Amino acid sequence: MSEENNFVSFVCTTCRQEIEAPAEKIGQTVECPACGAHIVVAPAEEQAPTQAQLDAMKSRTIRIELSDL
Repeated sequence: MSEENNFVSFVCTTCRQEIEAPAEKIGQTVECPACGAHIVVAPAEEQAPTQAQLDAMKSRTIRIELSDL
């Protein structure tokens, strides 16, 4: 399994920042590194962003290592 497959992309429900997190964090509540909101890590497919949201975030993706809360 490649390193890329160990991460999931999701969107902060508050600021709409796209975030990548380790797959083992799925279902956990974490702090958004952009706005500080508490959010649940869920694969982007489960959040169903609109096409406009997907277009807007193409150049805004950041990857972080999330520590346990």
